Amino acid sequence: MSSFISRLAKSTAASKRLVSQLTQCSEGKMGALLRQLGLDRILGGLGNKAGRAISTTPVLKAGMIDDIELATGIFKREKLLREAGCNDPWAMSKAMRRGSGRKNDPTMIPSALGGRMVGCLCGIERGPKWMWLESGDPVRCECGHYFQIKYVPPV
Repeated sequence: MSSFISRLAKSTAASKRLVSQLTQCSEGKMGALLRQLGLDRILGGLGNKAGRAISTTPVLKAGMIDDIELATGIFKREKLLREAGCNDPWAMSKAMRRGSGRKNDPTMIPSALGGRMVGCLCGIERGPKWMWLESGDPVRCECGHYFQIKYVPPV
Protein backbone atom coordinates (compact mmCIF):
# COMPACT_ATOMS: atom_id res chain seq x y z
CA MET A 1 0.00 0.00 0.00
CA SER A 2 2.82 2.40 0.81
CA SER A 3 4.30 1.97 -2.67
CA PHE A 4 1.09 3.34 -4.21
CA ILE A 5 1.08 6.33 -1.90
CA SER A 6 4.79 7.00 -2.43
CA ARG A 7 4.38 6.89 -6.23
CA LEU A 8 1.44 9.31 -6.00
CA ALA A 9 3.38 11.61 -3.65
CA LYS A 10 6.46 11.68 -5.92
CA SER A 11 4.53 12.66 -9.05
CA THR A 12 3.87 16.38 -9.47
CA ALA A 13 0.38 15.79 -10.83
CA ALA A 14 -1.46 12.51 -10.88
CA SER A 15 -2.00 11.75 -14.55
CA LYS A 16 -4.71 9.51 -15.98
CA ARG A 17 -2.07 6.95 -16.89
CA LEU A 18 -0.58 6.76 -13.38
CA VAL A 19 -3.97 6.52 -11.72
CA SER A 20 -5.16 3.87 -14.17
CA GLN A 21 -1.94 1.83 -13.66
CA LEU A 22 -2.30 2.01 -9.91
CA THR A 23 -5.95 1.05 -9.95
CA GLN A 24 -5.36 -1.81 -12.40
CA CYS A 25 -2.45 -3.29 -10.37
CA SER A 26 -4.43 -3.92 -7.23
CA GLU A 27 -8.04 -2.92 -7.63
CA GLY A 28 -9.01 -3.94 -4.12
CA LYS A 29 -6.27 -2.11 -2.19
CA MET A 30 -6.50 1.12 -4.15
CA GLY A 31 -10.29 1.05 -4.11
CA ALA A 32 -10.29 0.59 -0.33
CA LEU A 33 -7.85 3.49 0.10
CA LEU A 34 -9.92 5.75 -2.13
CA ARG A 35 -13.10 4.84 -0.26
CA GLN A 36 -11.42 5.60 3.08
CA LEU A 37 -10.22 8.99 1.84
CA GLY A 38 -13.54 9.76 0.15
CA LEU A 39 -11.93 10.11 -3.29
CA ASP A 40 -13.77 7.30 -5.08
CA ARG A 41 -16.43 9.62 -6.48
CA ILE A 42 -13.85 12.23 -7.56
CA LEU A 43 -11.93 9.78 -9.77
CA GLY A 44 -15.18 8.49 -11.26
CA GLY A 45 -15.02 5.11 -12.98
CA LEU A 46 -11.27 4.57 -12.49
CA GLY A 47 -11.66 3.14 -9.00
CA ASN A 48 -14.29 0.50 -9.74
CA LYS A 49 -14.59 -2.13 -12.45
CA ALA A 50 -18.25 -1.43 -13.21
CA GLY A 51 -17.56 2.20 -14.07
CA ARG A 52 -18.65 3.93 -17.23
CA ALA A 53 -16.35 3.80 -20.25
CA ILE A 54 -14.57 7.05 -21.09
CA SER A 55 -14.42 8.09 -24.72
CA THR A 56 -11.91 10.58 -26.07
CA THR A 57 -13.30 10.76 -29.60
CA PRO A 58 -13.20 14.35 -30.86
CA VAL A 59 -16.53 15.89 -31.82
CA LEU A 60 -16.79 18.04 -34.92
CA LYS A 61 -17.85 21.62 -34.32
CA ALA A 62 -21.24 22.42 -35.79
CA GLY A 63 -22.45 25.91 -36.57
CA MET A 64 -25.88 27.18 -35.59
CA ILE A 65 -28.31 28.12 -38.34
CA ASP A 66 -29.23 31.79 -38.52
CA ASP A 67 -32.78 32.76 -37.47
CA ILE A 68 -33.48 34.40 -40.84
CA GLU A 69 -32.97 31.08 -42.68
CA LEU A 70 -35.56 29.35 -40.48
CA ALA A 71 -38.09 32.19 -40.28
CA THR A 72 -41.08 32.37 -42.63
CA GLY A 73 -43.94 34.74 -43.38
CA ILE A 74 -44.57 37.85 -41.31
CA PHE A 75 -41.97 36.82 -38.72
CA LYS A 76 -39.27 36.81 -41.42
CA ARG A 77 -40.35 40.24 -42.69
CA GLU A 78 -40.29 41.59 -39.14
CA LYS A 79 -36.76 40.18 -38.57
CA LEU A 80 -35.52 41.73 -41.84
CA LEU A 81 -37.00 45.12 -40.87
CA ARG A 82 -35.36 44.94 -37.44
CA GLU A 83 -31.99 44.21 -39.08
CA ALA A 84 -32.54 47.18 -41.41
CA GLY A 85 -32.95 49.44 -38.36
CA CYS A 86 -36.73 49.64 -37.89
CA ASN A 87 -37.19 48.64 -34.24
CA ASP A 88 -40.98 49.08 -34.30
CA PRO A 89 -42.28 47.74 -37.64
CA TRP A 90 -45.91 47.62 -36.46
CA ALA A 91 -45.89 51.15 -34.90
CA MET A 92 -47.14 49.82 -31.57
CA SER A 93 -44.53 51.22 -29.16
CA LYS A 94 -46.51 54.36 -28.34
CA ALA A 95 -50.14 55.36 -28.51
CA MET A 96 -51.25 57.73 -31.26
CA ARG A 97 -52.30 61.20 -30.21
CA ARG A 98 -55.63 62.53 -31.35
CA GLY A 99 -55.52 65.33 -33.85
CA SER A 100 -58.06 68.12 -34.02
CA GLY A 101 -60.76 65.53 -34.76
CA ARG A 102 -63.02 67.83 -36.78
CA LYS A 103 -65.04 66.53 -39.71
CA ASN A 104 -62.94 68.50 -42.22
CA ASP A 105 -59.66 67.53 -40.42
CA PRO A 106 -60.10 63.99 -38.96
CA THR A 107 -57.41 62.10 -37.06
CA MET A 108 -55.69 59.87 -39.63
CA ILE A 109 -55.24 56.22 -38.57
CA PRO A 110 -52.63 54.20 -40.55
CA SER A 111 -53.76 50.84 -41.92
CA ALA A 112 -52.49 48.47 -44.62
CA LEU A 113 -55.91 46.81 -44.82
CA GLY A 114 -59.38 48.13 -45.52
CA GLY A 115 -60.28 48.56 -41.86
CA ARG A 116 -58.91 48.78 -38.35
CA MET A 117 -60.10 48.64 -34.74
CA VAL A 118 -59.59 51.98 -32.95
CA GLY A 119 -59.98 52.91 -29.29
CA CYS A 120 -60.86 56.50 -28.35
CA LEU A 121 -60.27 57.81 -24.81
CA CYS A 122 -63.36 59.95 -24.42
CA GLY A 123 -63.81 62.44 -21.58
CA ILE A 124 -63.47 61.12 -18.04
CA GLU A 125 -64.13 57.48 -18.91
CA ARG A 126 -61.59 54.99 -17.61
CA GLY A 127 -61.49 52.70 -20.62
CA PRO A 128 -61.37 53.33 -24.36
CA LYS A 129 -64.46 53.24 -26.55
CA TRP A 130 -63.75 50.80 -29.34
CA MET A 131 -65.00 51.22 -32.88
CA TRP A 132 -64.32 49.64 -36.24
CA LEU A 133 -63.06 52.00 -38.97
CA GLU A 134 -63.55 51.22 -42.66
CA SER A 135 -61.73 53.02 -45.45
CA GLY A 136 -63.75 55.87 -46.93
CA ASP A 137 -65.61 58.62 -45.09
CA PRO A 138 -64.57 59.74 -41.58
CA VAL A 139 -66.28 58.02 -38.64
CA ARG A 140 -67.49 59.98 -35.61
CA CYS A 141 -66.94 58.75 -32.05
CA GLU A 142 -69.54 59.31 -29.28
CA CYS A 143 -67.40 62.15 -27.92
CA GLY A 144 -67.46 64.03 -31.24
CA HIS A 145 -63.99 63.27 -32.62
CA TYR A 146 -63.65 62.07 -36.21
CA PHE A 147 -61.29 59.34 -37.39
CA GLN A 148 -60.36 58.21 -40.90
CA ILE A 149 -58.22 55.40 -42.36
CA LYS A 150 -54.99 56.42 -44.08
CA TYR A 151 -53.50 53.71 -46.34
CA VAL A 152 -49.88 52.74 -45.60
CA PRO A 153 -47.94 50.03 -47.48
CA PRO A 154 -47.90 46.62 -45.75
CA VAL A 155 -44.87 45.52 -43.77
